[in-house]
Amino acid sequence: MDKIFSFNKFMALAMAATFMHGCTQDDSADGNAMTTDMISFAPTVKGSTSIGTRASQTMSIKSFGVSCSAYPASDSYANAECGSFFFDDHIDAATGKSDYFWPGSRYRLSFFAYTPYGSEALSIASAKTDLGMPAYSYTVPTDIAKQIDFMTCNVLDHIGTSTEPVKLTFSHRCTDIRFTAYNQGTDPITLKSIAVCGVKYKGTLKGDSWTLDPEVNSVTVNPFLLSSSTEIPSEQSVDATGTDNHFMMLPQTVAKGTDFIVVKTTENGVDNTYTYTLPDDLVL
Repeated sequence: MDKIFSFNKFMALAMAATFMHGCTQDDSADGNAMTTDMISFAPTVKGSTSIGTRASQTMSIKSFGVSCSAYPASDSYANAECGSFFFDDHIDAATGKSDYFWPGSRYRLSFFAYTPYGSEALSIASAKTDLGMPAYSYTVPTDIAKQIDFMTCNVLDHIGTSTEPVKLTFSHRCTDIRFTAYNQGTDPITLKSIAVCGVKYKGTLKGDSWTLDPEVNSVTVNPFLLSSSTEIPSEQSVDATGTDNHFMMLPQTVAKGTDFIVVKTTENGVDNTYTYTLPDDLVL
């Protein structure tokens, strides 16, 4: 155990010297500046009393990725915009522990975290040597069950020594769309499908700013499509979304005049299609 601990500590010290030298141009940034306390994290979700990863749906954060920049304590991240002290470190939320040590009070650290970790739809679009905050690339999956509640957290200018976990308050980065269907008629209706169209579904997030690809979806191209065979009794409403059918959309403005929602039903044996066209711009 002692050998493993010493090896990990040696690697952490070596990385600290390499990356902090690049940011600070300080030849004294060596192992003597390190502490014996390891960096750890405590995740929560903004605006929620419990940890959740699909807006209103209650799921636990199992793990997250964290990148970190280090620079002199007299400086700030807004000015330094360093590369990485460590990059995309995989953190188990149950323990919150990283493999890195606090570099000491001569330095400040900024942390950039995201969750969920390991999703096929989500990746870091920047390299560990790039300056500035990491960029994240996200493509909304067609499969509703795989649409994730992408969340991020930035903690800037933390002093480089601590015995307490860094508090990471994650913010939701997607808009949660769900549906309740009401039958105002006298006969039952079978809801066959709901599709949301005219929405951009690929983008890159850096800091708080999204850059979205221009391509939009339709009923046949990467649709937000909920297939259903739900019967709605007369003068009753039904939760068409359920637990697992939340559409998770990238923040954007959908233009006035877009055929935004397409609903298909069967009523008295007759198939019908209803289209809702936006009367004004819609901000998601």
